[in-house]
Amino acid sequence: MRRPMTSRIPACLWALLCLTVISSDASAGVWAWGCQGQLGGQQLIFNRYSMYVVEGKTPLGNLHKLLDQKIDGLIKGESTGYDPNNGNDGLDKTITANRTGDDKRKITLTELSSKKTSHKHRVICHRDEDTDIFRKVYRYRREDEPARAITMQCIEYQLTTTGGRPNCD
Repeated sequence: MRRPMTSRIPACLWALLCLTVISSDASAGVWAWGCQGQLGGQQLIFNRYSMYVVEGKTPLGNLHKLLDQKIDGLIKGESTGYDPNNGNDGLDKTITANRTGDDKRKITLTELSSKKTSHKHRVICHRDEDTDIFRKVYRYRREDEPARAITMQCIEYQLTTTGGRPNCD
C-alpha cells in the first residue's frame, strides 16, 4: 500500500534540515598552484587564474607569490596574457590556455616529467596545510611556434576545511 504524499514531505524536510545542521561546521578549503620557468628569451609564468609569456631574460620571482590570485607583480616587461582553460584541474598532465581576446591562439603544456623537491605539512586551527614544490618539465607549444621543452619551478598549496572539527576562535 502506498503512503500518502503528505507524510513524505515532512520526512524529507526533516532529513534536509539535519543535513544542513551537520554540514554547517565545514568551511571552504583553499587550493592554489602555479609555475614559472625560462625558455630562451622568454619567461612563462602561470597560476590557476592567469598565464603570461614575458619577453626577455629576468630573474624568476618568489615562487610563493604564484599562490596569489593576481600575479601581475611578477610580470616585469612586455608580456602576452593567456586565460587558462582548466583552472580547476590543478597541475594536470595537460594544461591549455587561450590568448586573452583571441581564442584561436593558445599555449599547450604537456607534462614530460615531474619531481617533488619539497613537502611541508602542518596543522593550523584543526586544518591541514600542505605545500609542495616541484621541478617539472613540460612540452611547450605556443601558437604556431615549434614545440620545445621547458623546465619549470611549480608550487601547489592546499588548506583543508575544518571538516566538522572545532574552529580556532
